[in-house]
Amino acid sequence: MAKIKKIIAYEIIDSRGFPTIEGRMTLDNNIEVVSSVPSGTSVGKYEAVELRDSNSARFMGQGENRAATFINELIAPKIIGVASDKLMEIDAWLIKADGTKNKSNLGANTTLLVSELMAKAGAQDINLPLFKYINKIYEKNHKEKIAIERIPTPIFNIINGGKHAHNNLEIQEFHVIPTSTFSFSKSYQTIVELYHESKKILKYQSANVAVGEEGGFTPALVGNLDAIEILTEAIASRGLKVGLDIFIGLDLAASNFYKNDHYNIKDVAHPMKPQEFIEFLLKIVKKYSILVLEDPLNEDNWDDWIKLNSSISKETYLVGDDLLTTNKERLEKAIKTNACNTILIKPNQIGTVTETLEVINMAKKNKINTVVSHRSGETNDTFIADFAVAVQSDFVKFGAPCRGERVAKYNRLWQIEREELK
Repeated sequence: MAKIKKIIAYEIIDSRGFPTIEGRMTLDNNIEVVSSVPSGTSVGKYEAVELRDSNSARFMGQGENRAATFINELIAPKIIGVASDKLMEIDAWLIKADGTKNKSNLGANTTLLVSELMAKAGAQDINLPLFKYINKIYEKNHKEKIAIERIPTPIFNIINGGKHAHNNLEIQEFHVIPTSTFSFSKSYQTIVELYHESKKILKYQSANVAVGEEGGFTPALVGNLDAIEILTEAIASRGLKVGLDIFIGLDLAASNFYKNDHYNIKDVAHPMKPQEFIEFLLKIVKKYSILVLEDPLNEDNWDDWIKLNSSISKETYLVGDDLLTTNKERLEKAIKTNACNTILIKPNQIGTVTETLEVINMAKKNKINTVVSHRSGETNDTFIADFAVAVQSDFVKFGAPCRGERVAKYNRLWQIEREELK
């Protein structure tokens, strides 16, 4: 195996206009790989720490020079000469070197960048597509084979609200999800057409068609249910059927509108206690054939999650993101309490490829569905697309079919289906 010859990390600007870090690893056979890591806007409080400089005189305190320096001056000198196939060993060393549960010393952005570079270098060194290499790493580490047979079903963001937009909608994301019987290419074409159909409807209603951080439209509507109605109208306009061809999904990010033990949204005239809000959710799930319901309740209200999961249709994917934060301990609690049936997977919430694969393994063993996801602050890197195929995630969630940092990932899935899925 080739060995690491050089690593350099540096700042770049992400899709929100803030810094993140990118790195370049060169092997002694002159193979070179590049990777960059994302950053979240709606951040769960149990996520691993993203290391920022907190220097108000530079990038409003959002700089990541310190993370890059850690790689260049502390990490790189210690792993020069290491073989390219030592991803698991390097990840274990990084975890030990950090020494905290939430990567607060080195930063999850620091450790994930090194981890991704190791994965890409290992794949390139043996001339294997990244998704196949990660798949082999999973099999080696967990003694379990995942057959690569399909592209995960995409969840497309069409309308944004909450922290991802500057409008009056509390719900953060309104999704459309093609039936899993569609090929990825058919799904992609169908949703691109549906995206433009939604734009036509918004224009007709004189609503704002600017886009938010993840490419979804940011209309000023009366309430959240109006956004769902627009999606159902667009679906019907394309000759498709809700609940058959296309399904609706919601990412509520409910912790953001939960205050004083009440949920506050414009669709109901008064603040709702948790039980009343659960009843409200059950009604809209039934009315609109909601397939995916992400973070519908506050991230600390475990009892309410358990109530909702026991009441909701088993055909609905109840997704924990802020609740679980790609964390094995929190996932274990969710499994024991039956709090949800699906986990959102974001590698930067935990900080290494190896730890992310461990969470995937726990989910699979306990029949928990998986959604591999991007972040709101993204780059054009496509690592996450290969990762989703490698672990055969049930779904992927990369944003709208709009904006370069989003479509780069969808286009990578399209390439895998077209050229490499054999």
